[in-house]
Amino acid sequence: MSRLDWCRGLVLPFLLLLCAGALAQERTVTGRVVQLETGEALPGATIKVKGTTMGAAADADGRFTVTLPNQPHSTLVVSFLGFKTRELSVSPGAEVTIALEEDVLKLSEVVVTGLASSVAKRNLANAVSTVSAQELVAAPSQTLDRALTAKFAGVNVSQNTGAPGGGINVDLRGTSTIEGVTQPLYVVDGVIINNAANQSGIDLVTAATGAGSANPQGQPTNRVADLNPNEIETIEVLKGSSAAAIYGAKASNGVVIITTKQGTPGKTRIDVSQQIGFNSLLKKIGSRRFTAETAEESYGAAGRQIFEQSGGQFIDYEEVMYGEEGFLTETSVSARGGSDRTQFYLSGLLRDEDGIIKNTGYQKFGGRLNLNHKISSRVKVDAFMNFVRSESDRGITGNDNTNTTFGFSLGFTPSFYDIRPRNGVYPDHRFNPSNPLHTRDLLINNEVVNRTLGSLRLHWNLLVRARQSLDFIVQSGVDFYSQENKVVSPPELQFERSASLPGTSLLGETESLNSNLYFNLAHSLAMGNNTTFNTSAGLQFENANLNNILNEAHGLIVTQTNVDQAASINAYQNRVISRERGFYAQEEINLNDRILLTAGVRGDASSSNGDTDKYYFYPKASASVRLSQYGVLSGLASELKLRAAYGETGNLPIPNAKFTSLLPTNIGGRAGLLPATRQGNPDIRPERTKELEAGFDAALLNEHLSLNFTYYRQNISELLLFPTLPPSSGFIDKVVNGGKMRTHGVEASLGVTPLRSRSLTWTANLNFYKTSSEITQLDVPAFNKGGFAPFLGTFRIQEGWSPTTIVGADVDAQGNPIPLGDETPDFQMSLNNRLNFKDFELSFLWDWKKGGDVINLGALITDFGGTTKNFDDIKIVQSDGSVATARILAFIRRTGTSAFIEDGSYLKLREASLSYNVPRNTVNRLFGGQLSYLKLGVSGRNLVMITDYTGYDPEVSQFGNVSIGRSVDTIPYPSSRSLYFNVAFGL
Repeated sequence: MSRLDWCRGLVLPFLLLLCAGALAQERTVTGRVVQLETGEALPGATIKVKGTTMGAAADADGRFTVTLPNQPHSTLVVSFLGFKTRELSVSPGAEVTIALEEDVLKLSEVVVTGLASSVAKRNLANAVSTVSAQELVAAPSQTLDRALTAKFAGVNVSQNTGAPGGGINVDLRGTSTIEGVTQPLYVVDGVIINNAANQSGIDLVTAATGAGSANPQGQPTNRVADLNPNEIETIEVLKGSSAAAIYGAKASNGVVIITTKQGTPGKTRIDVSQQIGFNSLLKKIGSRRFTAETAEESYGAAGRQIFEQSGGQFIDYEEVMYGEEGFLTETSVSARGGSDRTQFYLSGLLRDEDGIIKNTGYQKFGGRLNLNHKISSRVKVDAFMNFVRSESDRGITGNDNTNTTFGFSLGFTPSFYDIRPRNGVYPDHRFNPSNPLHTRDLLINNEVVNRTLGSLRLHWNLLVRARQSLDFIVQSGVDFYSQENKVVSPPELQFERSASLPGTSLLGETESLNSNLYFNLAHSLAMGNNTTFNTSAGLQFENANLNNILNEAHGLIVTQTNVDQAASINAYQNRVISRERGFYAQEEINLNDRILLTAGVRGDASSSNGDTDKYYFYPKASASVRLSQYGVLSGLASELKLRAAYGETGNLPIPNAKFTSLLPTNIGGRAGLLPATRQGNPDIRPERTKELEAGFDAALLNEHLSLNFTYYRQNISELLLFPTLPPSSGFIDKVVNGGKMRTHGVEASLGVTPLRSRSLTWTANLNFYKTSSEITQLDVPAFNKGGFAPFLGTFRIQEGWSPTTIVGADVDAQGNPIPLGDETPDFQMSLNNRLNFKDFELSFLWDWKKGGDVINLGALITDFGGTTKNFDDIKIVQSDGSVATARILAFIRRTGTSAFIEDGSYLKLREASLSYNVPRNTVNRLFGGQLSYLKLGVSGRNLVMITDYTGYDPEVSQFGNVSIGRSVDTIPYPSSRSLYFNVAFGL
């Protein structure tokens, strides 16, 4: 070989390699993504090439490299959570710096639209509400569901009781069922979790109802309360069937999609937050001030004698019972970081909250670990693990038939009568079966929950091409919790001493296991004309197993609390096992970001249905048109979109609806079984909701103003009902599909940024919604539901009426019930303001409910006890000299139920916070560069309530999370206000 040939053989491959490298370099673009205001990097930002499936993610320094198609110019679409999406044209070989502006009005959010798909909010064809981490925890909250209050249009979040640990009802778009499941579906990091509310058994002490009652009154905590709000990145609420149809037979009450925080590439960042504060009684209802004459008038000669012996003293028993200033602490620590290949998020929480009643409180501690790991450029694994332990002591409040709860007992305790302990000895109550202070100090109502949530997701990119991709996503999750309820009513309590077997001990053990397995395929095809087709399909398998055992013991040995240390022991068990399977397919067509068309179908089969093998199908379809992309109102609106959507969802029957249960009995001295009082229905089917919604979204005045409006109409059929059966049947009632209902309403959200400058930004969000429902068909006779008795107020289920109509003993000339009120409010509105002035941040949230009636039986209780604050102004002297009130006479005569009904309107300052970000140079000077930031502040929750309602709070539900019959007040645990001082810093 000649030297020339040798040189050619060495140089030519090298030159070809250089040319190939040059060509490759020319077909890429590199750059960096930063914040516009600060210039700091945005690691993890998403960069996509418009009209293709090509893209990349920014590394720890915000840098990226993206391969471009073989064309002169391409458009990059750059997005990052909380910032406006930006598009820019680039040429191969370019190097760019892309600065993203904060998305104050959240116009560039990406919203989940399926089990394996998402879409930019600007294209979305449904009304979906979102809330960010910053908005969610502006003020500390006991529970996640409480933190959602007044954050969305069309979402009514209301408490059942003010007791520590929660007890919250979440209602999306009004009434959607009569007897079915009422709460939305909660999905955490892609996995459906359990949100049951398991009873403690306290009803067996109060005799409010019996064990296993279909209408328990123990007001338990929803298990979504176990989640830590500080760990959440975003929450999306799919309010209607058109958005939630992809979840099928469990989604008629809407879907709450929760995404927890993830790790980011770069230096590990540690955030620490410490909250310290106290809570106090929000409102007093007051108590009657007596004279010697009125003491005798209400309590006879003994009352006058006690009054005179006390010197006419006034004891503020509300202060004695509810006047504790509970100490609050919350410590939250998190760390996030990692490499470009592996990221992690680690967090821990310790919360301790004393109640406003002595010996009550709530504690929660837990931890979370989220891991994201890229096995290769095509395979990614995400792991989520969460453990929570919570403990609550809730006292004994609400309804009872023994006058033992705090509210009932205080209602019969005149302010001049001293029942406080003397030298550690509690006097017996002369006018009531129990001394509430003795009960408060000795009775135990404790709940402990240990919960583990874990899931694993594999994302495998099976196919990668310039204009198409195919992803396989498999996810499995487990949700397990154990709940122990312990109620001990010692034999030395006054009301226990009068029992045949003094002393009660209850021990409830609940174990719940939910498991999920999902298989999904997602295909994306990008056409040359900027049209994309996103196709997804999948299979879901879900299992639920709940086992609840309650042991009841009476006749406790003194000083003993165990259930086996008693004279009489009973046991109750409830097992619920369900198996569900489903499939779905969905197609989304995006026509150049101008028109979005979506169609899909879900099929579900469940063991809860009469026919367990039958699949029920739930279709959906939607369309949106961005008129702003066609130049419509281009001088005024930067974004204007019309949208319409249709969808169907279901509501499964209770798991044992198709069975007739058997109850143990004694037959001729031998153990036997008899049918229960509710007859099973082997043909039971799920409820079905068909919804049509339409609306528009607009961004005006250079995105200083956003407006969203939605009208929706739901037609609910196959209503689940429990009609009364004739005595000859041998049963009391039966589960049937027996009616139809229509619900419609409007939702409007207005976002405004009146001021936006480098030193001052003011953002305001106004939410308004109004809803109403009507029973359009009833296949069974009209009936009453909820409440305690018709003359005390109940709710009427009758064709042509609102299902939340309140009726009572008042009837017309034909004997038909007369509507006395409606639980559904006229409208609800909230206003959330956030101001940033230099280093200061101020936010506050007002919540206004107009209308919505409440059956206030608490006032009847205090009337009977003679302690109502204005008793002397409303009393009626009878012909025999005795005194009563209109409410008492209505009760005695079984007429005039309207005396118990009050307007439940209110205006509340739900949240307020003020914080100061210590300047960076000051932080560096004080701490030598050890801290990345320091934030000081004060915040509060439930600070102000303005209402004419005479009870403690018009937000109340004696029967917990029910669709019909919520607004019944029998003096629950009163609401409290909370005030916190906080400090947060980063390492």
